[in-house]
Amino acid sequence: MWSLASKLWGKPNVPEQSTVPQGVLYEIMPPGAKVKRRCVYKDAQLSIRPTNIKHQYQLVVQKVVDEDEKKLLEDDDEYEDDDERAFLIGVEIGFSRTMFEAAHGFKWSDPVEPEGSGYEYIMNGKASIVYICENFAMAVAKCAWTRKENRSYMDAPAAEVKAILTQAEEDELGQMLSNVKIDDSELAKAAEYEAATTTTPTKQKSVTEGEDGLRSAPAASATTAELPAEPDVMVDGEIIVSVLGSLYLFGPQTTDFVEIAEEVALTVVKAGKYTYWMNVASNDRDFSSQRIEPEMNAVFNHNYRSLIWNYFDLAGKAYSFSMIPTDDAHYNALHQGMTRAAYETLNQEPWEKVSETSQEYMLDAYEEDAEMLSLPDNWSAHSESADEEEEESDEGEDDLGKAIRHEPVPAGVKTSRPAERDDEDEYNSSGSAGSEAETESGESDSEDEEGSEHEGGAGDGDGDSAKNSRLAVGYKHGRSFVVRGSRIGVFKHTDDDKIEFDTTINQIDDTRGRKFTPSSVLLHEQDSALVLADSQRPHELYKMDLERGKVVEEWKVHEDVPTVTVAPTSKFSQMTGDKTLVGLSHNMLYRIDPRLGGDNLIVQSENQAYATKSHFTSAATTEAGAIAVGSAKGEIRLFDRLGARAKTMLPALGEPIIGIDVTSDGRYVVATCKMYLLLIDTKLPEDSAGRTGFQKSFPAARKPALRRLQLKPEHVVYMGAPILFTPAKFNQSPDGNRSEKTIVTSSGPFVITWNLRRALGKGRGDAYSIKQYPETVVADNFRFGQDKSIVVTLPNDVLSVKRSQLAKPTRKTLMIHASDAVGSSLLSSSRNEIVNSPY
Repeated sequence: MWSLASKLWGKPNVPEQSTVPQGVLYEIMPPGAKVKRRCVYKDAQLSIRPTNIKHQYQLVVQKVVDEDEKKLLEDDDEYEDDDERAFLIGVEIGFSRTMFEAAHGFKWSDPVEPEGSGYEYIMNGKASIVYICENFAMAVAKCAWTRKENRSYMDAPAAEVKAILTQAEEDELGQMLSNVKIDDSELAKAAEYEAATTTTPTKQKSVTEGEDGLRSAPAASATTAELPAEPDVMVDGEIIVSVLGSLYLFGPQTTDFVEIAEEVALTVVKAGKYTYWMNVASNDRDFSSQRIEPEMNAVFNHNYRSLIWNYFDLAGKAYSFSMIPTDDAHYNALHQGMTRAAYETLNQEPWEKVSETSQEYMLDAYEEDAEMLSLPDNWSAHSESADEEEEESDEGEDDLGKAIRHEPVPAGVKTSRPAERDDEDEYNSSGSAGSEAETESGESDSEDEEGSEHEGGAGDGDGDSAKNSRLAVGYKHGRSFVVRGSRIGVFKHTDDDKIEFDTTINQIDDTRGRKFTPSSVLLHEQDSALVLADSQRPHELYKMDLERGKVVEEWKVHEDVPTVTVAPTSKFSQMTGDKTLVGLSHNMLYRIDPRLGGDNLIVQSENQAYATKSHFTSAATTEAGAIAVGSAKGEIRLFDRLGARAKTMLPALGEPIIGIDVTSDGRYVVATCKMYLLLIDTKLPEDSAGRTGFQKSFPAARKPALRRLQLKPEHVVYMGAPILFTPAKFNQSPDGNRSEKTIVTSSGPFVITWNLRRALGKGRGDAYSIKQYPETVVADNFRFGQDKSIVVTLPNDVLSVKRSQLAKPTRKTLMIHASDAVGSSLLSSSRNEIVNSPY
């Protein structure tokens, strides 16, 4: 065991006299700050070194930077050198030992900074950490004694040195106690609460430090909303935050929120490492105890000081709770505590390691009423039809979105107003825009093949178990292509926005005759070819000649680089003869050029690899060829070109990115997560040239503006299951109009669109339209070049639906009825009897 003290005091003239090699430096913010702690250096070393003045030493924290990060920082025009913090050691800095989440460390203040602020250094590693902590603290105390007495530390009595350290720790404890304010009225309230509490432990109902005590809660008010059963166990653990407020429950029959408890305590507890639970209870009963995870679908709204979330009981039934904390302090504490818990749960790392800028970015992401994102300059010339459509949508806006959803106190306010007109038959559209007559007579063109018996299944493509799985929408000849097992159905778009079955490519096999089911498809070379991937052979790609209907080329991309996905070289390169593609592996971005031939088709000058596993999942390109890349970690990187490091990396909220798309000009990015979409404005703030994060790095203290698009928790109650979005897409606008206007995605049997202009508005992240189908939607996209019609792929059907047919979400449009499933089955049977298509 090495002696830290002997190292320090045995060589008083060396530049680095004592070092703790691994740790994290945090800045403790002054009281009243929104963020309590911020990470200054994620990886740092702490040391003591002498100054040029006799008997004076500095406490020095130096940032440790690896070679990859150093290179990235050197390329960043906005980078400012901030690799070291130094503090003159004296008794006034109050240096003391501390602990954070079972890790040892040190705490001190800087006399020139605001009162209540300071710094913490938390050590990493396990070897002799207690010994190191104690000896380093004594070393700093000796330096403080030396400066105070202006004598060599060699003369320092051990008792006086120890007294300096002890006094600093006592002062720290006294400061903590002085922040706890308890008056007689609070003590009286606490006594009343203690007397009234008989079943629920006081620990579960404690409030955050300095807040009002818990008042005795009256019995739940009468309501027609059905309460979930009380949880068997309220999960216990370290209390992270506990707040008071009133609790409401959404009633699916009455379509409003009803108050069920005038006062409850909502408590976030840490039940294990990176495992958090949320408990809600009043004096009368326990309402819920649930793990904090994405399925909660939590929504915060600061203007109305509310939290709304979903709760699923053991049977899988969905409920929607709403809590309104008693005041802003309770709301802010809940917002930060829940965001921290969600981040640590998904990222498996401490919240404190995240920079202050990234923390603010994440806090904003969970706020429904974030500031309005700026609109493109050319939107002032938007067509009148778009504005009329928005006005029409606004007329159908549900009252809940305006009032009751955020502040559900007034009784009888409905979630949504009755529909202006009867919805068209939900399940009869098969390229005929919902014509009921066509469905009943079996004359719909798209019915001629989609419900038919056909060969082709998953894997081998044989048998009748195959389902539709992939969709590619073409620009040329109005064709779309749907993968079904080892076959591809070709569909024709008509002038009246219907869709008709055209032909079938009967068997997909490679150049060696091996049959396979494509895991992805991409139209290429002016829609004359399809690029196919096979998940069983990730080092290869296949080119299918659509004129001949067979695979004509097999591309061996690289024997050591498994390709996760491919993207076009630019947004509209499928309309050109461009031969190249953008390839993506788990940690590499590269250009694929089939013309190179051989077993390595990666262009060496146009690839960017990362040393660590980045877990890339998806990519999209702009018209100029810039690339947006999403990862399973939830990170988003923006590249201006291939072969260079990312200009911008957005911090991960935690959920994997399962799909990504970008507008043609690179202004907006939409990233798809399981439960929500992230809409990101990449325009650099206050940049006179109007550049985006693709072209230039964001300033260190700024992050792109973002909006989280998600379904209302009360709408999920009607839908009956957690959300699982398919990759969202912008409509494509290649013909002169480069302004995308709409986003489309789906979840379960629902197709959902967001009007981009409305989604960018303040508090309008939930402004969406929806349409239900009898089966799960497996893929969807706009018809190429417009946003008026959407191609919808079901497991056994392909349809074209007009966007105008999507309606505001109401009880009628969202409820899934058992009769619908029966009707779907009968409809499929009738189609099988009528048509015997080979597809």
